[in-house]
Amino acid sequence: MYPSIPYEIHFETEYQNQNPRDRKLSPEEVKQRGIDLLANEIVENIDQIDLRQTARSSIFETSYGFRWKMVNLHTGMVIIIKVDKDFKLISARNKYNKKIMSP
Repeated sequence: MYPSIPYEIHFETEYQNQNPRDRKLSPEEVKQRGIDLLANEIVENIDQIDLRQTARSSIFETSYGFRWKMVNLHTGMVIIIKVDKDFKLISARNKYNKKIMSP
């Protein structure tokens, strides 16, 4: 009745295919494509982000462009940043989905 495949392997397969539109970029790919520099340029223009106190999540390639999160390590404030494929800012929102900065 159940397949003889161990649960862990089945679970990993489901997890990888959970959202086929968003693809997590590896750190090597981010550096090779220069996305880390472009992401830093975007973040520097947002007043609410202090680069010395924040950490960036992994960058995900989406159908519209790219997205990532910035987390302030002292306050816990989360900012979700979305940019198009040309790295023009689409939105910067906090964890409550309120706009922080309009493009």
